[in-house]
Amino acid sequence: MDPPEVAVARYAAKISLWALGLSAGSLLVAGGAFALELRRWFDEGVKLSMSVITVANRGTAATTITHMALHNYPDRLSHFLSKLPGVPFRWPRFVRRWRKKHGPQTFIVNTVRMPLPHVLEPGRNWHGMAVHTPEVEKMIGDGRLFVGVIGSHSGKILFRRVRRWTPPKDAKTA
Repeated sequence: MDPPEVAVARYAAKISLWALGLSAGSLLVAGGAFALELRRWFDEGVKLSMSVITVANRGTAATTITHMALHNYPDRLSHFLSKLPGVPFRWPRFVRRWRKKHGPQTFIVNTVRMPLPHVLEPGRNWHGMAVHTPEVEKMIGDGRLFVGVIGSHSGKILFRRVRRWTPPKDAKTA
């Protein structure tokens, strides 16, 4: 038979092993709960999906669409540079002149199908339109025309490139 100190030490070791197992289980449950909350945090809120003239709110919160704009970039480099974040230093003068000359042409569209501002509830669509003028047709043909929608839920503009519609290859002609 063991002395009482050894028996107490073995009992304490068994209890601490059980406590360690319970702590590990609690850590797994808490980690799973945190992962679910993180996923819910990313899934909630406004989620807009956009085609050229239709904006759908697939999220769980309403937003207000405030503006619709057209952006025409003179070349691919200016489109790429417009995506770069602001820099903490001052560009040289020749770069500033080049960026000013090659900046996008921006047009605010005020002839839309649904008047702006428009509250877009979850699960609803908003349709916007712009008048097709010869200048807009040329911009579409050049392939550098983008339509942007500005909403109250974010500081970013939701952009989509406007492409010329071509019928499917297997479509029948009338």
